Amino acid sequence: VLSMFTIDWSCYDCIDLSWPVHANQDNLDRPFDVRLGKLGDGTNKFDIINTHTHVGTHVESPWHFYGKGKTCAEYPIEHFMGPAALLDPQPSHDEPTISLAKVRGILEPLRGKFEILYVRNTSERQPIRYDMDCVPYFAGLGLKLFVFDITVVFGKTHEDGRILHDTLMKHDILLVEFPDNGQEIKRDLFYLFAVPTKTYGIDSNPCRLFAIVEK
Repeated sequence: VLSMFTIDWSCYDCIDLSWPVHANQDNLDRPFDVRLGKLGDGTNKFDIINTHTHVGTHVESPWHFYGKGKTCAEYPIEHFMGPAALLDPQPSHDEPTISLAKVRGILEPLRGKFEILYVRNTSERQPIRYDMDCVPYFAGLGLKLFVFDITVVFGKTHEDGRILHDTLMKHDILLVEFPDNGQEIKRDLFYLFAVPTKTYGIDSNPCRLFAIVEK
């Protein structure tokens, strides 16, 4: 017997966290250039003539850094949804970076209650920088997805960014970059979906990112 369920929307919000992408947007680093065309039956289509796999909200797979390994399409769909926790520390003026101790203080009380971590930045500090010893801690949380705002930085160099990707992806933790609208999440725990396209053979897949949050 198939048991159906419904969501009582008087008790929950559905929050879209996807970064907007506009046709022919004026962004040299993140282009999305299209041209109107026609299908064989005369209906409209758009030919995508210039873009790349890191435009808008996207999920990065191990192929992104290694040129080998699984792509997003090879993970089960369940990998892209689950209970999530919010990490959004508000540093004091005498804290140049976010320390592991601060991170642990926020996440340890929630341990075992989440499979996805969203690292948000609503602080006055833009960008906000995390100490690199936070990275192996994140890797040990048993995550499926690691989502982080564009204004969240790990370490001080491009190499530190590679270490972040390498450390997490070795644990099959996929990275979700370019979320948007995260300030609308008002709870520490919620349910998150990062549903990528089922496109094989590419390093990253665009996704629709959204959260179900208790009111």
